[in-house]
Amino acid sequence: MENVNQTVINNANTVFEKKGDKYLGYKSRFGDVIIGGAYSYRFVVHYAKTNQDVVIITGDVNTVTTPVCTTLEERLWNPKKTAQARRDEIVEQAKADVERLKECGRTHGGKPFDYRLEMFCVKSEFIVNRDKRTVVVLLKGAGTELVYVRGIAKAAPDDCFNVHIGKAIALRRALGLKVPDEYLNAPQPTEVRVGDVVRSTVDKSKEYVIAKGEKAWCDGMAGLSSMAAKYGRIIDDSREEVGE
Repeated sequence: MENVNQTVINNANTVFEKKGDKYLGYKSRFGDVIIGGAYSYRFVVHYAKTNQDVVIITGDVNTVTTPVCTTLEERLWNPKKTAQARRDEIVEQAKADVERLKECGRTHGGKPFDYRLEMFCVKSEFIVNRDKRTVVVLLKGAGTELVYVRGIAKAAPDDCFNVHIGKAIALRRALGLKVPDEYLNAPQPTEVRVGDVVRSTVDKSKEYVIAKGEKAWCDGMAGLSSMAAKYGRIIDDSREEVGE
C-alpha cells in the first residue's frame, strides 16, 4: 500500500498535506501553490475542481486521498463565477469590513478588549508599505499618540498586494478577531484594469501603473493596450488613486 500511495503522490500534479484544519502545500508541478503555505479546505476544493491530479496526504505518505466536496463546499463554489469576480467581491467585502470595524474599534467581539479603552474613543491609523507589501494598523486613543494595540498583514511573495484586504486582515488581528479564509486565500487577479501596478515579465525590475489611453512606457506608466498590460504580472490591484 505504501508503494502505491507513494506512486500516487509522485504522479500527482499538486499535493496538499493535512495538518489540523489547514492544508499545507506539499508539491506543485505548476508552481502555483506555495510549498509549506497554509490553505483552507475551501481553497483545496476549488483548486481541485479546476485542476487535474490533486491529492491530499491525510496523515503520512501511507494515507492519501482526493478532495471530496461536501454540500457546503458545493454551495460555496460557483463554476459560473470567475476568479476575478470573486476577488472583486472579496475586496468590496474587505472595504465594508474595515469601515464597520473602525466604528466599533473600542470593542473586541462586543466586549472591551482593554480596560484602558473604556476612557477613550479609539482611532485607527494605517501604515502601508508597498515595497515590503505590508499593512500595519495602530489603534490609538483620541487626542493621544499612545498605541494600545497593533495588527499587521503581509502579502505572500507570489500574491498580488491589495491594500483593502490588507487593512481588513490587520484590523481584525489588532482586535483579536478571526480572519476569514477568503481574505487569506483570495483568488489572484486575472484582468488588468486602470490603476493596477504590473511587473514586466521580461525585465522584473520594471513596474508600470496602468493608465487610460496609449501612455508611453515612461514615467512608470503604460496604456491598457500596451505589452506591459497584456503580458505583465499584476502585483498591486489596490487602485486607490482611481477611486476603487
